[in-house]
Amino acid sequence: MRTAPVTAPDVDRTARARIVDAAFACFTSSGYASASVRQIAAAAGVSPALLTHHFGSKAALREECDARVEASIGAKVSGDRESLGAVIDTYGPYLATTLDDDTDGARRLFARLVDLAQDAIADPGGGIRPSEDRDGQAVALVVLGLAPFAWRRRLNEWAEGTDAGIRRIAGPLAEVLTRGLMVDDRLEHAR
Repeated sequence: MRTAPVTAPDVDRTARARIVDAAFACFTSSGYASASVRQIAAAAGVSPALLTHHFGSKAALREECDARVEASIGAKVSGDRESLGAVIDTYGPYLATTLDDDTDGARRLFARLVDLAQDAIADPGGGIRPSEDRDGQAVALVVLGLAPFAWRRRLNEWAEGTDAGIRRIAGPLAEVLTRGLMVDDRLEHAR
């Protein structure tokens, strides 16, 4: 799966913007640890020195990517739901790959996503029925939101097309989240 460009393709793109887009793509395809400054620079069509000039290090570039994810998801949680699909298309694969890294950056990003989910649960107009365990519910929302991207290869094989699997299960996932899955409460009592 290819990560969508962060900015519109018809806009005259700065080197900095191309570097960030390339970082999203390289971190998604290779993982943070395996993606190199040279690889990212080559994908952006710039020199490694220019990447270093703009960001200082690969770690700082990751921080920039994470900050953009947080800002976009935060904007969507706070009310701009029209383009949630675009955010998921752009950032879902990145999150599914990078959140599994054993880095402080991944831990900070996960904690921030949980904070955003907690904010959404606490919002009385947000339409989410709070659970008795709101912290667990927030983590469950993050996990459920990212699960299709973690399984994207199997889903795409099943649906026989790039992104077809994720798009095909989007409706059933929305139904489960909106209507619930079980017709009675026996599963809840079994836990």
